[in-house]
Amino acid sequence: MKSITFTSIFLLFVTFSHGQKTIHGKITNGGNPLQSVHVSNLSTGDRTTSNAEGMYKIMASPKEELRFTYMGMDTLSVIVEDVTKILNIQMKMKVEELEEVTVSKKVLKGQKELELEYDSNPNIIKSAYGYLNKETANYSLRILGEEEVGSAPQLDFLLTGRFAGISAKCNPYTDELEVSMRYGGGVVFDVDGVILDRIACSTIFGNIRRIAFISSIAGLTRYGFGVRGVVVINTKTGTVTPKEADGKPYDHAKLRNNYLTEDVVDADGGGASLPSYVKELKESESTEAARAVFEKNQAKYANHAFFYLDSYRYFYENEKDKAFADAIYDNYVDLTDNNPVLLKAMAYVLEAQGQQEKAHSLYKKVYKLRPEYAQSFIDMANSYRNLDKPESAASLYARHSYLLDKGLLPKDSLELAAIMQREVDNLFDLDNGSLKIKKRKKDFDERSTRLVFDWNDSEAEFNLQFVNPENQYFEWKHTMENMPDRIRSEKELGYAMADFLLDNELLGTWKINATYHGNKQVTPTYIKATIYRNYGSKLQSKEVKVFKLGMKGVNQHLFDLRIPSEVVQN
Repeated sequence: MKSITFTSIFLLFVTFSHGQKTIHGKITNGGNPLQSVHVSNLSTGDRTTSNAEGMYKIMASPKEELRFTYMGMDTLSVIVEDVTKILNIQMKMKVEELEEVTVSKKVLKGQKELELEYDSNPNIIKSAYGYLNKETANYSLRILGEEEVGSAPQLDFLLTGRFAGISAKCNPYTDELEVSMRYGGGVVFDVDGVILDRIACSTIFGNIRRIAFISSIAGLTRYGFGVRGVVVINTKTGTVTPKEADGKPYDHAKLRNNYLTEDVVDADGGGASLPSYVKELKESESTEAARAVFEKNQAKYANHAFFYLDSYRYFYENEKDKAFADAIYDNYVDLTDNNPVLLKAMAYVLEAQGQQEKAHSLYKKVYKLRPEYAQSFIDMANSYRNLDKPESAASLYARHSYLLDKGLLPKDSLELAAIMQREVDNLFDLDNGSLKIKKRKKDFDERSTRLVFDWNDSEAEFNLQFVNPENQYFEWKHTMENMPDRIRSEKELGYAMADFLLDNELLGTWKINATYHGNKQVTPTYIKATIYRNYGSKLQSKEVKVFKLGMKGVNQHLFDLRIPSEVVQN
């Protein structure tokens, strides 16, 4: 075990010691180049500006942050990764009245809808003056959820260091929570909508569901003169999940009465978006003719990884010409051997094809290239499970936990910890016999379906759309505009995945769609969808589907799924 740990630490230092490289790209607004945009490296202090064509160059190392600023535009920050070379930036006009518009939108939405969203939206918290939405509040509001609350040993540890400008301690004699602010002023507590002057640490700590701190004048005016800070606490017993008339959880696809009316194209079809060589392959009348097409195009696309990946999939899946496909695979691996993003794309494809040994070899390469990425641990652990090696999977999760405890990996502040815990719990639930671990208590229905989406490029922005049997939809928007905090967390912690749990009460055929917005380059992104049926039970089954997203701004149909009509992001 010591040798394994030493190796992991050594690999971490190797990864973090990558030297600087040139990052370049084009900065635009509405398709037009922007000149004189200020580009700065926040770690080194290096600065540059874009030229008349919107082009820029700057030196940066992995994990350093580049900031793009321009008068009248929203400032944009991007964390550099090991594979980052090109960053094409699209800047948006700054709307000075944005806060006003947001408040208006919130009023139109109504408190009832916010209440119904509360259970599935971690950005909402209940206060004495109604439900507050972090995304639409006209002041800064940070909310901690149950996962982060549970990681603190007691209430004062939860507050101190998590919210800027305050410190807290639990008085050992009175058990009261004492909160002090950097600039002085009174602090009150808003617990489940009730305003209190004092609360007891031991009584309330184990019952906390969400907690936030308000320090902005805009958020404090309702609480009265002299109040300089409000600790907002939602307890588990004080926040009841809304139910439908029949007592079942509320269907989140119906929250806004959204009916799908737009056209949806087939992601696998591609139509005019297909590369010319793929069209030629599909038009081939025989395997020999397809081979001739490949060889004709190989000279032209010899250095294009996606040419080999597309060709590999065609010969393996369409022509069933596995020997020829394997030769193409070798070319691909030689070309992408040090690129974790491209290696993961092929690993997804291999996993969907059932070639678990080959997929494992690629996940292992990615792990060696990115030993500090949480996703590397998850991918490797799941790959070991595919090979029926649960002990190795458990060892990886233990190693990740060890590195976190030693401070060698950054700790999660948003969703990763919960996702990883679900992975660990599922491993122990299904393999507790071989692992000699007592079966853990489940917090989900054995009949449920879990959908897990992974994407190979962390710069990818896209929407996932879940359309229920009644043609109403719920949409998850993975974009810098809609979830900047989550995307920043993904880059800092090294993960690119999201999961959704679906209740199997009301059966029906759902449609899963996606709209691709790009990845700051001109390359496609690969998304892996893993479908777990009967999740967590001994009858659990797993199906993997892989999709190439290249068309931008088009709603594409990924797959149909016979599932219930309730969807909740975990």
